[in-house]
Amino acid sequence: MVGRNGRSSATTTGRGLPRPGRTVLAAVTGTALVAVLTGCTVSASANRTVSPPGFERAVADALEREVGQRPLVDCGTDPIDLVEGNTVHCEIGAEGDTTVYDSTVEVGDVDGTDYSVHVQVDEQPKS
Repeated sequence: MVGRNGRSSATTTGRGLPRPGRTVLAAVTGTALVAVLTGCTVSASANRTVSPPGFERAVADALEREVGQRPLVDCGTDPIDLVEGNTVHCEIGAEGDTTVYDSTVEVGDVDGTDYSVHVQVDEQPKS
């Protein structure tokens, strides 16, 4: 997580590097955490929201810090409510690879337009 003090940390339960071309997908089968400080709006639901592209960037940033490569992330088309504990399912992939993994992304540390994401990527690809 990147906090106001500028320090960052993240954890993973990945098992090392797989064969080339699958590095991102195999290495992200763990967790990543990042704080985000941009791109929020207020919706009619009274919760602040973030656009799917903004949320996808936050998820990709967290996973890129973990594995050193930027994954492709798709979190759908609906705005994401910035509510502590909100869970969003996103699809994770890699450029040039058709394999897709499901991930569970939890919103945390909500403070106005600041928030963090905790990403857990499934170990097995979607069928």
